Amino acid sequence: MKTHIVAILAALLWQPALANDNAAPSSQESELVENQLEKRTAKQLSQAQQQAVAVVDALLSAYNDKDIDTFISYFAEDISFYMFPDQLMFSGKEQLIARYGAMFKSLHCVKSTPIKRIVHGKYVIDQELSESCSQDPEVVDKRGEVVASYEINNAKVTKVLFFRGK
Repeated sequence: MKTHIVAILAALLWQPALANDNAAPSSQESELVENQLEKRTAKQLSQAQQQAVAVVDALLSAYNDKDIDTFISYFAEDISFYMFPDQLMFSGKEQLIARYGAMFKSLHCVKSTPIKRIVHGKYVIDQELSESCSQDPEVVDKRGEVVASYEINNAKVTKVLFFRGK
């Protein structure tokens, strides 16, 4: 009997609002709920997970600033980049500098913004919106989504795995 009551209550709580219900949350209320969820989620992360998130956030910031020296500082010397499932793209900081340094020099802007994030142990998996400007720094001419998995060990990214979209 208790199981049935719990199931009914759960169904009622998750039932979508009726079309004629005027009690839709305001954008301010929605933002407040989202901020509270983010704070609660952040509190639930272990110290190692918080460190992993901080490393990925910092390297994305350096990427967006096209700051190659700061960007590479977040990677281990033996960093490896893969395309899912196991195709090695390149490895080592020298190749990292060559690839990303050339990209930073040739593009007027680059920006990668996390859309969704999963943190699991030493892994940070981001769905990111990636944008770049090849001609005019004010005109984004390439935009796409990428999924990247970052493995963090000792506060350094040791492996990046990209997932190719369809």
